[in-house]
Amino acid sequence: MWTHLLFDDLRTTRRTTLWWIVGLALYVAVSWAFYPVVRDSPDLTQFVERLPEALRQTLGAQDLVSPGGYAWARLFSLLLPITLVIYGIRAGTRAVAGDEEQGRLELLLAQPITRTELLAARTASLAVNLLLLGVGIFAVAALGARLVQADLDGARLLLATAQVILLAWMLGAVALALGTATGRLGLASGLAFALTLGTYLIHSLSPQVPALQQWRVVSPFWYAVGQSPFAGEPDGRGMVVLLLAGGAAVLLAAPAFLRRDIGR
Repeated sequence: MWTHLLFDDLRTTRRTTLWWIVGLALYVAVSWAFYPVVRDSPDLTQFVERLPEALRQTLGAQDLVSPGGYAWARLFSLLLPITLVIYGIRAGTRAVAGDEEQGRLELLLAQPITRTELLAARTASLAVNLLLLGVGIFAVAALGARLVQADLDGARLLLATAQVILLAWMLGAVALALGTATGRLGLASGLAFALTLGTYLIHSLSPQVPALQQWRVVSPFWYAVGQSPFAGEPDGRGMVVLLLAGGAAVLLAAPAFLRRDIGR
C-alpha cells in the first residue's frame, strides 16, 4: 500500500520538482558557459592565488583553471549545496506536517493505511525527488563540460553530485522527522534551518577559527563539501555518514508520530 502513497505523492510534487530541475540546470549551464573566460584569464588566477589560504578554503576557490577545480568552486562547494538543502528542508517539512496543518492528514489516515506506511512513502518520495534533481544536475554538468571542451572526470563529477544530494537528503530527512514528531510546519522549518545555519557556520569558519576545527565533524557540510572529490583520492565515507544520519533521524521520529494525536 505504501507504494501507492509514494506514487501519489510523486504525482503531486512532480511539477515543483520539474521546475527545480529546470532552474538548477540553467544555473549549471550558465556556469559552464563562463568557464572559457575564466580558463583564459591569467589575472583572475593570480587574484585567487593571492587570497589567504583559509579564505580560499571557505570559498572553495583553490583552483579555478582546471575543469574539476572550476566545477567545485563554481557549483558544488557553495551554491548548489545551499540550494538543494533549501529544497530538501522545504519538501521534508511539508511531507507530513504540511498535510497535518492543512487538515489533509486526518482524512488520509482514515483510509486503510498505517502511519508507518505513510511515513515510509513520504520519506521515499523525498529521496526519489532528490535523486531526480541529482540526475538533472549531473547530466547538464557533464554535457556543459563537454560543450566547452573541459576534460571533466565523469566518476568524480558523479561523486560530487552524490555528496551534495546526500547533504540535502540528510537535512531534509531531519526536517521531515521534526515535522513528523511535532506536527508543526513552522516549528520544524525553523529548527531545520537553524540547524543548517549553525552547522554551516561551524564548517565555513573552522579553517579560520582553530577552536572550531574539532567541532567540524558534527557538521553535515563537512562530510559533503569538506573535501573536493576533484582533488586527491576520492573518499566516500562522508556520503555513508549522511545517508545513515538521514535515515536515523526519520526512524527516531517514528515512535512520536505513532503515539501522538493527529491535528492537535
